[in-house]
Amino acid sequence: MLLLSSLSTEIFFWVVTASAIILTIFFWHTLAPKKLRHIVARFSAIIFIQLFALASTLITINRAGEFYASWGDLFGSKSQLAKIAVQPALLAQISAKDIAGAKKTAGGSLIFREVIVGATSKIADVVFVVLPPKIAAQMQANPSSPTIGSDYQVVELFPGYPGVPQTWIGSMSGIQTLEKLENAGTVQNTIAIIPAINVAPGQDTECLNFVGGPYVETWITTDMRAFATKFIGIDNRPWTSFGYSTGGWCAAEVAIRHPDLYNNAVSLAGYFKPIFSPGISKREKNFLLGKYDLITALKKAPTSVHMMIIASQKDKFTNLAAKNFMSAATGLIPIRYVSIPQGGHNTNVWKPFVSTAFEWINAQNPTTSVAPTP
Repeated sequence: MLLLSSLSTEIFFWVVTASAIILTIFFWHTLAPKKLRHIVARFSAIIFIQLFALASTLITINRAGEFYASWGDLFGSKSQLAKIAVQPALLAQISAKDIAGAKKTAGGSLIFREVIVGATSKIADVVFVVLPPKIAAQMQANPSSPTIGSDYQVVELFPGYPGVPQTWIGSMSGIQTLEKLENAGTVQNTIAIIPAINVAPGQDTECLNFVGGPYVETWITTDMRAFATKFIGIDNRPWTSFGYSTGGWCAAEVAIRHPDLYNNAVSLAGYFKPIFSPGISKREKNFLLGKYDLITALKKAPTSVHMMIIASQKDKFTNLAAKNFMSAATGLIPIRYVSIPQGGHNTNVWKPFVSTAFEWINAQNPTTSVAPTP
């Protein structure tokens, strides 16, 4: 089966493209006559090669950047997820079967992929849970009665648009970076919750609640908290939100608007006002811009949330957005700004600063001790 994100699919498309080019060159002389059928054949061959070359290039780009996880994501279909999603009432605590079926990383973390229906938003989509090496080892040692204990912090990670949760596990190397810090004793046990944020096919929802749906803000806040509490037994301690690009906006938005759920936020190459997809009416756009005005929210209610903003000097849009926000937020919220000296808006520029963010997050969250993994 040709999965969108698989290497075999990429190879298949490039092999077809190369074969079409070779065959066209080899048999071109047979298409030389100026009869209609030969003209149509030459035209069809050229179009076929161009289409497959374009598709091959886009598949390669998608595999590198992990923008879409499946053909359904690419073409705007979520029907399969809705069919298999676990309803809130049927969601059970993590079991020995879940632990046995989880993906184990080289550093010892366990990655769980769940498809659920949000208890409040009713959104059906994917969420990944990553348990750190020490907690993973505890669960594997006692799968019949798994527990996360009390020595942990929680980070909710958001991808960009287009983007999928797997980007944090794959091309961003977020989980790999985190577990290296955990195993070295640099940061405490960190449970990562990575929900899908691009839940409406073909629409950049900007993590907002839209009048008439979808309620994406509710999905990534209230629903994720309810899910994590029921599935892995997380208590009511505040989380940290951390996202890149569009996910950076989401991280800032949820932390500022939900200080009862979050105590820290990291915006990596993010922005601080929603950017709307075409098709949204001017009336709705104005309503949402007012509702999600972060500076107004900060002025209305003081917050204990701390924020880190990381932006590249060469990424003019997000760097200007960061500076404008910091200027307006002076005295309203503690902000640490980290400037990236080189590079534009891409994962290769951001990856080296993921560890900077995780270390800052750890410094904000008190812990009794952090010992390196033997």
